[in-house]
Amino acid sequence: TDVDFLHNKDGMSMHKLLMDGKPRMTQFTGSSRVGEILAKDLNGKIKLEDAGFDWKIIGPDVGDEEYVAWQCDQDAYAYSGQKCSATSILFLHQNWVESGIEATLADLAARRQLSDLT
Repeated sequence: TDVDFLHNKDGMSMHKLLMDGKPRMTQFTGSSRVGEILAKDLNGKIKLEDAGFDWKIIGPDVGDEEYVAWQCDQDAYAYSGQKCSATSILFLHQNWVESGIEATLADLAARRQLSDLT
C-alpha cells in the first residue's frame, strides 16, 4: 500500500494532481468547504476527517473532580490544542457545575503560558 502526505498552499496544484491522478481513495483533513468540493470531484472516493470539532459531555455522576478537571484541561489544551481530538466545547451536567469544576478548569487553564509551551 502506498501512502503519500502532500501539503500545498494554493489548493489548485493539489486539486489538479488529484484529478489527473484519479486516486482510488483520498484521506482529507481540512475545511468542510474543500471537503465537499473534493467529495463531488472525486466521486465519493474520499475519507473526510471532521476538522476536529469535538464535544465532551460530562454526565450527572460527580466523582474524582481533580482528575476529571485535569483530563478536561489536557483534552482541550495539550499540544496547544493542535490535535484531532482536542475538545472544542464542554457540556457539564448541573451537578458538576455545583461541584465547582468550572473554577478548577479556569485555574488549570490560567497556568498555561507560551514561555513553557503549556
